[in-house]
Order: sequence, then structure tokens, then C-alpha cells
Amino acid sequence: MPEEFVGVGDLELHFKLPRSWWYSKAEAGEVPSFKIGKYRKFRISEVASWLEQHRVGPNVEVRAGR
Repeated sequence: MPEEFVGVGDLELHFKLPRSWWYSKAEAGEVPSFKIGKYRKFRISEVASWLEQHRVGPNVEVRAGR
């Protein structure tokens, strides 16, 4: 079964980063996302992978999934 697409509110809860941060990164094309009409959607696994690639600091694993 394909992974579910989530909204920015789910990312805010999952990764503990504010909605404004997600929206600005998504609108700038920095975070993997897409739009359906006025809605911005994400795959948690793609976002977790993107965060891991752009991490600065100690080795802390970002886990995808809920």
C-alpha cells in the first residue's frame, strides 16, 4: 500500500517544527511537497529523508512513520 500524504499540521506534530517553517520551505521548493489546488501535501518518509540530508550537528536519526 502506498504511503499516505499528509498536510502541514501533521508535519508540525510529527517533527515538532512550526507550520510557518514548513510552508516557507515548501513554497521555496526546498522541502519535497506538492499542491492539490490550494492544499500543500507531503510524504513523511520523503520529508524525513530530506531532513536527514540537511541535518547539521550530532548524528541523530530522524525516523519516518508514526
